[in-house]
Amino acid sequence: MPTAFVLIKGEEGAEDKIRSNLDGKDTVSEIQSTIGHYDFVAKITSPDVERLDELIGEIHGNDKVRSTKVLRLNEAVEAA
Repeated sequence: MPTAFVLIKGEEGAEDKIRSNLDGKDTVSEIQSTIGHYDFVAKITSPDVERLDELIGEIHGNDKVRSTKVLRLNEAVEAA
């Protein structure tokens, strides 16, 4: 299953709103607060890569999100 970790930096004071928006998505399996440049790291899983990219786009498009960094896991390819 395609998985990505998204590091999220939000607008100052909007952290609770961003977190509650992410908590409402069934594809966000985990959200952790961080110390440093980013406020959160969210683990996102999806049945396919296209949907994963849509979800990442939704996070980028949030007007309270200032910057993100996406770490998408490489799916292992099984040998035949």
